Amino acid sequence: MKHIVFLEQYGSLGGGQQVLLELVRAALHTGFQATVLIPKGPCVDRLRALGAQTIVVPECRLSQGKKNIADIFRFAWYGCRTFLRHISLLRHADLIYVNGNRLSPVAMLAQLMLGRKAAYHIHLNHGGLERKLFLLALRLKSTRALVLPSEFIRRELLAADVHFDDPRVQVVPNGLDARFSDIPFQDRFTGRPLQHIGIVGRVSPEKGQDVLIPLAKHFPQLQFHVLGDAAFSSEDYYERLKREAPENVHFHGWVDDLPAKVNEIGLQVCLVPSRVKEAAPLVPLQMAALSCLVIVRKLGALEDVARELTLEKFGEDEELSVLLGELCSKQISILTDTTRNAYAVIPFYSHNEFQKRLMELLQNL
Repeated sequence: MKHIVFLEQYGSLGGGQQVLLELVRAALHTGFQATVLIPKGPCVDRLRALGAQTIVVPECRLSQGKKNIADIFRFAWYGCRTFLRHISLLRHADLIYVNGNRLSPVAMLAQLMLGRKAAYHIHLNHGGLERKLFLLALRLKSTRALVLPSEFIRRELLAADVHFDDPRVQVVPNGLDARFSDIPFQDRFTGRPLQHIGIVGRVSPEKGQDVLIPLAKHFPQLQFHVLGDAAFSSEDYYERLKREAPENVHFHGWVDDLPAKVNEIGLQVCLVPSRVKEAAPLVPLQMAALSCLVIVRKLGALEDVARELTLEKFGEDEELSVLLGELCSKQISILTDTTRNAYAVIPFYSHNEFQKRLMELLQNL
């Protein structure tokens, strides 16, 4: 039986970890043995429920945002220490699959010193230092793939360096997990006015939840919802939002069963106001699958998703109040048709289709 060792940098349940769960599920369904090195957190329980062996490792803690020299040393030391502690496991792996660049040195050491094969999965639009790391990985003949979640990231990498024009650089579009399978379309507007608007996902400055504060003040008749917590981001931002938000902003914390929570709230509109170039956003797909009207910022891969699903778009924060005002005055039938059109595209991103793509990827590797 072939053995894949997955390397995961976080134990939380963010977008990258949802993809890891689907990768492990695909590996097990294909007949591979799967072992995951991962920091402690709720993702560990999910992996064990799937039947994967998990080994808890310390988390590599680096500075938020721009990294400094101390971060580089911590990064290198963490990789060497993790490699040495688990060298026996790595030596017997048929493939090492890196799901997050903070464990890249572990895989590279295994490639150089143990002759192992490796694949690297990118989830973010990384900066120059990380891109150099990926180029280094591509220089190793034992690197089987650099997996990208979207054509947007391929364009970004090619614009940065021509050496990313390598056949091992593959795009495997993200898809939905099983929570969003076979959910019928639901008309969330007929018979009730537009009232419930939310933002889903990790709460952090780059995700842009602070747009809700001026919106809530401008539209006191509407109810705004934050579904998510700070996870591995700074708690300060989350706490400041809660202090400054008016009464019509509701904080629900981490939500595990998103479909049930959306129905409980009666959520109708989902904002995706990210302030950074998203690599392959899952939230617009999830919320379109739940029949919500999705509004995204014109930035990064969100523009591609908006084009494919014909979503509403905005550029600057100030445009949101105008856009919401227009939505409040639109005919109900138009709002329903908008959500129905987006919902119709979701089958390409369905859980079954995503699993097929991942199983094919792992078999080829």
